[in-house]
Amino acid sequence: MTAKKPRRCLCLILAWLLAFQLLPPAALAEEAAINVTVATGSKEKSLAEIPVQWDTAWFTADTSEYRQELALTALALSGAAYAQKGGSLCVQDALKALGFGKIKSYHYGVSSDIGDRTAYTFAVQKLKSAEGTPQYLIAVVVRGTGEYMEWASNLRMGAGSEHMGFVRAEKELLANLKSYLTEIDGSLKFLITGHSRGGAVANLLAARLPEAGLAKGEDIYAYTFAAPTVSAEVPEEGYGWIFNIINEEDLVTRVPLPAWGYRRYGIDLPLPVERKGELFDAMNQQYKALTDQDYAVYQDPNATDKLAEAIYRLAPTPTGTNMEMLAALFSGDLDGLSTLIEHNGIAALLLGRTALEVSSQLVPLIRQEQAGMRSAHCVAGYYSWLSVTSSFPEANR
Repeated sequence: MTAKKPRRCLCLILAWLLAFQLLPPAALAEEAAINVTVATGSKEKSLAEIPVQWDTAWFTADTSEYRQELALTALALSGAAYAQKGGSLCVQDALKALGFGKIKSYHYGVSSDIGDRTAYTFAVQKLKSAEGTPQYLIAVVVRGTGEYMEWASNLRMGAGSEHMGFVRAEKELLANLKSYLTEIDGSLKFLITGHSRGGAVANLLAARLPEAGLAKGEDIYAYTFAAPTVSAEVPEEGYGWIFNIINEEDLVTRVPLPAWGYRRYGIDLPLPVERKGELFDAMNQQYKALTDQDYAVYQDPNATDKLAEAIYRLAPTPTGTNMEMLAALFSGDLDGLSTLIEHNGIAALLLGRTALEVSSQLVPLIRQEQAGMRSAHCVAGYYSWLSVTSSFPEANR
């Protein structure tokens, strides 16, 4: 009995200290190596595990310095944002395993009225500070398109110079982020990431955190993947803390069209474009391990250019009746489309003629290249290319 009393007392003391936060949480691991479950984007094998590294020392480096290990981990988190396993969100499991706490997700499993929102997750991890003051890393992981109504938002460009659907989603996220941060007392750093639609929202958020007074660029580590362009107001230089990893054969990264003046904030880092050779074989080996399928290359090497040119023919400008009709059609707003046709009969007729001409060329092309379009855009494709890419000439410029 006497031997157990000191142990029981020690346990009580430790519990008391933890309750009053005088000891750091056990989750504050400075380094970790874990497996993250991601949604691959492949129909044949929807989930796969990706090994990732974690080191809080990454967040002492200059945010304008590209870091490959951080990019791979960010991509894994972006892929986990799509995945659920055993009833739990894989992104939450991954963040917890990496030492984050206070994990909170928004808009997962919501009804079809989601509109111009997206799903995302916040988490916090305490960092070592040279000054000895409290310092925290805030993770913001934005999911790509997951709900039906998000597709409508993807096509809602609006009449201004910014993509309305993405901007509204970013503003809604930012409002919740401000609320989340009110309970955290200390200096902040941010890791922001997302794939596809999530990459577009993450890109806007990383650009606007300084404007919102939440962080300086030197405290923001932003890595986006397969992100569409977001605005026609983006300067050619600046926002060096944002790295956008893109596959130039991925049509999603080409819309809204650069011909309309649209760009992403930060630095675009193109993945290799190869269809054979040692690098392609190494990438394909990784892709097959994740999906049980070979990476599908385009049968027509100019397929992505032809698809982008077709969009331009249908809508040579990002505003006007043609774009409004296309957005209404693709988003399923048939009442809105009917109203537009009623008030713009001639424009609708001309668009219909152009659409018939374009569709006669595109329908066979899309049918032929579906597998290639999926490989070029999916998480597994991005991870496989990134894992064999040793450097980006555009990084750290």
